[in-house]
Amino acid sequence: MRQLGCAEARDLASDLIDGELSAELTADVENHVANCRTCPALYRALVSVHARLVALRPSPGFRTS
Repeated sequence: MRQLGCAEARDLASDLIDGELSAELTADVENHVANCRTCPALYRALVSVHARLVALRPSPGFRTS
């Protein structure tokens, strides 16, 4: 496991939320967030925004016309 700095963890946070990281990088970012004093608030905010955006997506079969 690699120790990430805040800048690198923040750069990877949206990829983590989108499920685009390898298992190793996922563990590295999650470890950083779990042990950092400043990053958890940012990560929670990103997760919240992501959840709201997903909720705004039209359901399958939704037609605009």
